[in-house]
Amino acid sequence: MISYFLTAREQTLPAEADAFAELRTELARIPQLRFAELHRPAGVETYHRDGAAPRAAMRLVFDSIEALESQLMPGARLLELTGSALWRHVAGEQMTQQAMLTRTYLPSGRVPIGADSEETCSYLVHYPGRAEDLNAWLRYYVNHHPQIMLDYPDVMQVQVFTCLDWCDAMPFERVSYMQRNQLTFPSIDALMCALESPVRARMRADNQNFPEFTGGATHFAMRTSFVNGI
Repeated sequence: MISYFLTAREQTLPAEADAFAELRTELARIPQLRFAELHRPAGVETYHRDGAAPRAAMRLVFDSIEALESQLMPGARLLELTGSALWRHVAGEQMTQQAMLTRTYLPSGRVPIGADSEETCSYLVHYPGRAEDLNAWLRYYVNHHPQIMLDYPDVMQVQVFTCLDWCDAMPFERVSYMQRNQLTFPSIDALMCALESPVRARMRADNQNFPEFTGGATHFAMRTSFVNGI
């Protein structure tokens, strides 16, 4: 699967819930969209203390790079939507974009995307820098770190996203973060409890084993709404 990330650069207060609900309806009409997630700030501070979250973020999932690129070109429904007053109201005009390969790790016996809820919360993690040896970084990371994340209590979804090339005509800044992660929980309280669980110490210990990289990582807690494709 291919995940397409759009993230508001502004960190002002998010739009009201009704506007988010209307944008979800519009996103559901995008051709070839498998599903999407619309994120807004959860309004909590975690131990990472990475500052204010973006006012909106979204992940649009397609089965192939061709399906995604078909919606990033002139005349496509997604490109037209980004020029609408609704889009500007919810996400603003300053955004970043990135297409990435999706790696999904599912806890045994748990559903990755459950019934939609206003309480569902995701922890969005960005690695914007560079690894000294990207192959060594990915080889270590994908074979060790997500397996620890799966032990977080009540985690619903664990995903790792890695960079790839794509074509577009979107009016947004392209970024090339080497990696993103997403952990999803049934509520904000569940996320906060998980981050204080013994798994946190295991995660931090494994960080010491990472191959050399620059740029650090940023972490944002976001309320998550799900959108089913056509």
